[in-house]
Amino acid sequence: MDRNQAYGFQMYIQLKNKKQISTDKLFLLLENIEKEGSISKAASEMKLSYRYSWGLIKDTEELLGTKLLYRKVGGSEGGGATLTKEGRELLDHYQTIRYSLDSQLTALVQSKVEEEDKEQGAGEGISFKYLLMASTMEPIDTGLMDLLEKEYFMKTGILVRHISVGSGKALQIAKSGGVDLVLAHSPKEEEDFMAKGFGGFRKAIMANRYYLVGPESDPAELKNIKEDAGIDEFFRQMGETKAVFISRGDNSGTHEKELELWSEAKISTEERNTMIAGSISGNSECMDFALEKSAYTLVDSTSYQLYNRKENLKVFAGNKRGLHPKLDNVFSLVAVRRFPAEEARFEEAVRFINWLSGNEGSEIIENYPDEEGQEPYFHLMK
Repeated sequence: MDRNQAYGFQMYIQLKNKKQISTDKLFLLLENIEKEGSISKAASEMKLSYRYSWGLIKDTEELLGTKLLYRKVGGSEGGGATLTKEGRELLDHYQTIRYSLDSQLTALVQSKVEEEDKEQGAGEGISFKYLLMASTMEPIDTGLMDLLEKEYFMKTGILVRHISVGSGKALQIAKSGGVDLVLAHSPKEEEDFMAKGFGGFRKAIMANRYYLVGPESDPAELKNIKEDAGIDEFFRQMGETKAVFISRGDNSGTHEKELELWSEAKISTEERNTMIAGSISGNSECMDFALEKSAYTLVDSTSYQLYNRKENLKVFAGNKRGLHPKLDNVFSLVAVRRFPAEEARFEEAVRFINWLSGNEGSEIIENYPDEEGQEPYFHLMK
């Protein structure tokens, strides 16, 4: 096998008239519409015509018998557009399938390379092993996970490969048997995952904080709330003043925390002035959107540290550890029970978790990044 050879796959929907729709193109279009709020802008981003893009969506709606978009017609640009609830759910399901197939294709290619190495005597005396992990984005964005994986490989010869997704998608991929490990920060979903037997071992590894951030103009006047007031009070004030709140809206750990905080503040869905950032948006894009709309959003402290425009966003709650315990953000590793025949892979996954939470892994986490004047991105669980 040529190791430099590109590999991949395409998925299609077959219409009744034998016409095929590229699902990759369709869902990238939906992702861009959700991000741009416009069919024409999304089409332009993909170098497609408006006519072709709108036809692609109409064909799919007819096939599925459901609306994917809400359209606001007007002007030469074709007006605005947002995804319907069904459109968002369909996009989410597609992304889960795509990530799962990607991870399993990686595993297949890796296994072929290992077989060839064995036949050719490459690396004689070394057992080339690998684990697949679906990880939430923050540990990957910082470079921490790359360093941990490198150190673990140097010590054990076991390669850990990762894909970067939100916690909700990571757990969905794991349910399909696509990965050996999940790194997530969505406790309720993780507990449900374990209770249903998908996970065999779970350990809290590290934590950071959630920050409620917003513009200096502070349209909801959150600055008038006492510092020691509960976080419920901040969300209640945003609801009462109809301040715009940028939501991840993607079933990630951050999105689950948003919903939990709104619910505990007893602010109904109708009372929230929420805008969805888009399913392909991470925390950085949410903060960009918050600046653009003079709005508030919830992000983790690590993403805020990495954000290159943070001087324009004020932290209203969360930056003092212990003051708002509901804003603690715990990251846990889960070893997945993929298939009964793959007990050895499960045992390797447990060994990786124990190493990462042990002295060597903990020292790396505790001191990362090792730069003068730079606070660690995460603190250890005691």
